[in-house]
Parts: sequence; C-alpha cells; structure tokens
Amino acid sequence: MLRSSLFTASAFALVAGAAAQTSAPLQASAQRVTSPVKYAGTYNVQTKTWIRGQAASANFGQTDNIYSNTAGTGYFSSINVTSSPGGTVVDNAQIPSSSNPGPFSIGGARDSSEVTGVQIGYCDFDLNPGVSGWTVEFYNTYDLCSGIPDPAQLAFGVTATGLPANGCWIVDLAGIPAGSAMQHDGDGLFDGVPALDTFGVAFTYAGTGVGAAGFLLAGDPVNTDTGHVIGNNPLSGSNTYYGEIGGCPGTGSGYNNDDAFQLNDISGGAVASGCYFFGGYSNNGIPCGGPVNPPGSWYVEISGQDGGGGPGGPIIAAGCTGNVNATGVPGDIEVNGSAVGADNNAIIRAFNLPLNQFGIFATGLAPIAPGTINTGNGTLCINPGAQGGLGRFGAANQIKNTGATGEITLDSNAGEWDLTVIPTSVGTYAAAAGITTYFQGWHRELVGAGWNFTGSCSVAWQ
Repeated sequence: MLRSSLFTASAFALVAGAAAQTSAPLQASAQRVTSPVKYAGTYNVQTKTWIRGQAASANFGQTDNIYSNTAGTGYFSSINVTSSPGGTVVDNAQIPSSSNPGPFSIGGARDSSEVTGVQIGYCDFDLNPGVSGWTVEFYNTYDLCSGIPDPAQLAFGVTATGLPANGCWIVDLAGIPAGSAMQHDGDGLFDGVPALDTFGVAFTYAGTGVGAAGFLLAGDPVNTDTGHVIGNNPLSGSNTYYGEIGGCPGTGSGYNNDDAFQLNDISGGAVASGCYFFGGYSNNGIPCGGPVNPPGSWYVEISGQDGGGGPGGPIIAAGCTGNVNATGVPGDIEVNGSAVGADNNAIIRAFNLPLNQFGIFATGLAPIAPGTINTGNGTLCINPGAQGGLGRFGAANQIKNTGATGEITLDSNAGEWDLTVIPTSVGTYAAAAGITTYFQGWHRELVGAGWNFTGSCSVAWQ
C-alpha cells in the first residue's frame, strides 16, 4: 500500500492509501492524551448498570484473552466526533485458529470463542458527565481498508451509552449477548489471505457530547511482543491465551494489526471515506513508553471462552447451581460447539475449580433436584435412578487436572470423547434428535470432605 504522510507539531495528518477507496491528504486528529487515563468500571450493556472499581470478570486476563491491543501510545483520535461526526472507523486484526502456522507459545488451538467481555479505551472531552457512548461491532472477516464491512460477517455488536466524559477512560463491557461467537482466522481455517483471516472491529460514536472524542490509539509491537521483528507484523499475540506475556506485562500489541484503518463517513463530515494512518509507526526506544508516531489501531481487548472446533459458543440449557468450593464460588460447567450430534463437535468445560486438582465429568439422561443427594461437599444434579443411571467419562485421557487455570475440558475434536458413545451406567448411546444429555463435573477439593461437584447443564441434541 502506497501511503504518504504529513506531520505537524500539534497533530498527525491522516493520508489516504491506495486501497479500495482513496481520498486526498487531510489534516485530522491524533491528539495527545494530556491527563491520566482512568478506569471507569464495568458496564453491563444489557442491564445498563455499573459495577465500579473492578473488572467485569476473571476472564479479563491472559488466560482467556483472545485478542489484546492495549499498549497505550499517549494519543487518541478524535475523528469520530470532531472531523467525521457519525462516521465509523474499522480496524483489522487477527485471532489465530488451530491451523494457523504462527509460533504461538501456548498453541492457538481454538477455532472459535464465545465472547464474554470487551474492554474499550476512549477519550471524550465534553464537559458534561455521562454523555459519552460507543457502538462496537465485530466482523469475522474483514480485509484492511476494504470499505463497509459485509453485514453477513457480523459476529456481534454492542452499544454502550451514558458512559463518562470529560477525560480519558477504560471501560469493561459485560453482559455480552449469549451466542456472540468469534470465528478465529475468520472461519477456523488459516488461508493466508487477509480478507479471509483477519477480523474487523468497527467503532461509531453513540454519545451526545460535542467535545473532542475518539478511541485511544494503541499498539506497540516493538516493546510488547518479544517475537516482533521490525518491519513485520507481531508474531505471537502478547497478553493472549495463545501468546506470551510480552515485553510489557499486562499489555498487548494486537496480533497482525496493521498500521492503517478505514473511515466510512455516511454523514457528510469533513473527512471523506477512505484508508488512513497517522504518519507511520515509529517506536521511540523507551521500553513500554509508546511510539513517537501512534499506529492506526484502536485500544480494544476481547475476552472469550473456547467455542470448539466449529461454529458456535455454548449450546446448553442451564441446570442446577453447585455448592461453593475452595475458590469461594461454585464450580460451573458448559458445553460449546454444535448441538447437531452428527457434527461430533462439542467441548465440555468445567471452570471456577480449585487449582491443581483432579476432575472428571459425569452424565445422565435426567436431572434431580439439588439437595436430594448430597455427597462430599457437593450435591448431585443428575438422577442416578433414571434410565441409563449415572455415566462417567473415566478413561485415562478423560481424567483431567485443573492445573493453573482451575478448569478441565473434554474436546471431541481432539478425540477425548465421542458423541456416538456417550457413557451410561450400563452402556453407551449416540447423541441424536430427541435426546437431552445432562452434564456435571466432579473434582477433588481442598477443604471439607475432599471432593465436590460443579453445577450442571444440559444439551438437547439435534
């Protein structure tokens, strides 16, 4: 892509690139952040309520981050309000799948993830409190600067209004709608083609403020990604489950995030639609200090849970709630993947468990009321007296250790279980339409009787 740039003492010029759309060089806003960036708390986009002073959930952290571009540069872009009110900016990046050849330190074994939280960073200098707001949309596939994203590729979108203004803020967004799954590498398969392997994230101002406002500019691969080579994209996705901690712990540079973005302005603002950047990324050599020229990418972090080898996130109906374990909360369970038995694509996952303890999964064809059968520190939620009794996944490769994450999984895509041979107390059966299977986890415990159960869930097979 051929790009020219213009630099002044007060701002960087956004310059059109040779892409699907072009525009003339224009003076626009990459403004310095002149006050501390503050953490506003967690905002639930469904209930429109706040939890102040703490992260949305334990999912915000290296273990479950599927994408992290949080290395602040000391700049924000006010193109959303000042130069192009009503306009949408679209960034691109990548989440690797199991077929991606990148040198990932943990593996990149997921092909999709159920999104559980999104963290955003922005500035809004309207003097009135609570007037800021953003619509954030995620698209499974999006090629750099290719215009308006394909609506058919929309994975999910959220709108948060009533956010704080008069400064710069970090906000965790919780209450992400169920079924908000991101396909890694676009479709779970690495193709080597940006249009197929990179996802898109689009930001539109949804507030009512009239002051300068825009997303924080982020991304510092030289400092944050130890696998980065100058002149190339980041190689390992620092601060994500598939990458290393990175050169600046707690921050990520955004895997394969390009130094450019697309502006789609349908409101007739001062800046025309096109492909822009902020003068070309240049690191200042100060560890964790941010670059001289900010990259054309936005602050965003996506937290998610394993969605299996194919389409879909959780495919469950909720069951009973387990008793509190040594972590201080009940263990939980879910099944991700496809509810179509013939797909043989399902991952059973138990989480919020004590660390470094053994666990297995139990299964049955009927529930039982919590408290009917209490054993150990827990309560059985599967009816052992119903048809098929209580089945157990007890083979050597099905007995798991919670390790350092406090969770265990059984993945049909890895051959750890098979939907055609689901165990009962007397034999096996195949997942098929009309059959509902109940799942519950059993694990060793650090207190009391020495063992406990998670809650339960069920899958109605198709």
